[in-house]
Amino acid sequence: MTYGDKHKELEMLSHSDVAEVRQKADSWLIGIGLQGTAGLRVSEFLLDLAIRNSKGVISDEEVSRLIKEHYPNSPLRDTLAHHPLDGGYEVIPPDSPKIKEIEEYNRKLRPELYKSRDNNT
Repeated sequence: MTYGDKHKELEMLSHSDVAEVRQKADSWLIGIGLQGTAGLRVSEFLLDLAIRNSKGVISDEEVSRLIKEHYPNSPLRDTLAHHPLDGGYEVIPPDSPKIKEIEEYNRKLRPELYKSRDNNT
């Protein structure tokens, strides 16, 4: 399966009828999208974890363990076990131009989500 196929599978999971699957896939897609706005691309390893975690095959704790094993020398290794708001993340002010950039990227990534959202406003 190619990287693109894996990404499409994760996108399909974000449209699941199962709320928990949909929420997990959406969360992963947001994180992947934020990486994309920074000009980064997540690894196939992480994309595989996202799919397995969204499907409920592996737990959040298992994801953290596998990431720690796969990237043993990562500078963020010790912060992965903590709550995401404990550090290592940038807080973007609501008036930052980055917000518009992130939304534009996500509009391209998930046009149907924004189409329905725009129709409701």
